Amino acid sequence: MVIKQALLNMGLTDGESQVYLALIELGKCTTGKITKKANISSSKVYEVLQRLQTKGFVGYVIENGTRYYDATSPKRLLEFLEEKKQGISDSQKKIEDIIPMIEGKRNQAEEHNQTVVYTGKKGPLIVLNEILDNYRNGIRELEGFGTDEENYAKHFPAQLNEYLREGKKLKAKERLLYAEGFRSPNTYASIRYLPKEFTQPIRTIVSGDKVFIVDFNEPMTTIIIHKKEIAQAYKKQFELLWKIAKP
Repeated sequence: MVIKQALLNMGLTDGESQVYLALIELGKCTTGKITKKANISSSKVYEVLQRLQTKGFVGYVIENGTRYYDATSPKRLLEFLEEKKQGISDSQKKIEDIIPMIEGKRNQAEEHNQTVVYTGKKGPLIVLNEILDNYRNGIRELEGFGTDEENYAKHFPAQLNEYLREGKKLKAKERLLYAEGFRSPNTYASIRYLPKEFTQPIRTIVSGDKVFIVDFNEPMTTIIIHKKEIAQAYKKQFELLWKIAKP
């Protein structure tokens, strides 16, 4: 199961993993044996074998008119991953080159969603990335309030550390509100404290014309609102809390 899961994680389908594992155990053999060992239909086995050959995981020889298949060296698995890594790197470069063109076309559209909702763990990470994008574009002020603890440190410690390193480097000016007694890992932010009854497990962050609302309760829910008037309203709410908060 460990080997199969690793094969699935690297991108092989369930059928490809089953057939590859069958060949690893059987050695050189015909499709009949593969079909039985991998528990795959005879109508599918040729298609799966063809895909594995294309990826370089399977080879064959013909002896006396019969085709015998065999798995190639396991080192081919690492070579395959290196090729995927290079392919991703090349694709990333191409995407980076065309992003200005895509942004230009997107900006020409008459209307876009002003509010986007994400469910799951991707949402809070998108928030960090969008805030850093604002910092890189010169929007370096941020207000954050709502929670009685640092949920990012709890759920995403590595990503938070990276965010804090980048925020400090970009000289971001952050003001944060937490419950009394909490000590934030953020060393460059101005922090004040409120009584616990003023806090909740939902984090609200204002950066530029965007409001980020992250509910860390399962399932995690993230709401991103891109509207100047709403951002200004949340900033006013923050300023009221900031005045009554204690250093």
